[in-house]
Formats: sequence, C-alpha cells, structure tokens
Amino acid sequence: MNNMSVYELGFALVEVALFLDTHPDHAEALEYYHQIHHQYKDAVEEYNRTCAPLTIDSVHSTDFWMWAKTPWPWEGGCLCGTMKSDCNTR
Repeated sequence: MNNMSVYELGFALVEVALFLDTHPDHAEALEYYHQIHHQYKDAVEEYNRTCAPLTIDSVHSTDFWMWAKTPWPWEGGCLCGTMKSDCNTR
C-alpha cells in the first residue's frame, strides 16, 4: 500500500470518475480508476481497523453501538491521517 491518505485516494477516485463520465472509452483512465478504487477500498479498511469507523456503513458492532463509543478526532481520537499502527483507539 502506498502512503496516500483515504482523502487523497477518494479525491482521485472522484476526479477519474468525472473524467470517465465524458470519456467512457478511455482505456487508460478506466485502468487508473480500477487501480485507485482498489487502493481506496484498502485504505478505508485500514483506517477502519486502526482508527475507527470512517463512515456509518463501516460500523460492525454486534453487542454495542461502536459509532458513539469511539472518540471523535477533537476528543483525542485517531488524528494521524497516515493510518499508523499507534493510532488504535480501541
């Protein structure tokens, strides 16, 4: 995995999708989309595992509602932005 953040990868994913909206047959852009999409999914999974659920659909709690129990960034939650292993708040 490279060191691009979830937000950088998300931005790249949206940008290439917008380009593909007007250039649907552009093979290089489509290949780039698949590459970035894979990296984005991996980055989100890593963030969810090491910090906290990034989005509401990433919450996988069975015995309590984890979304409300995880510290928010302004409460001292994961602020690393680079998904380092020392960011685990759980």
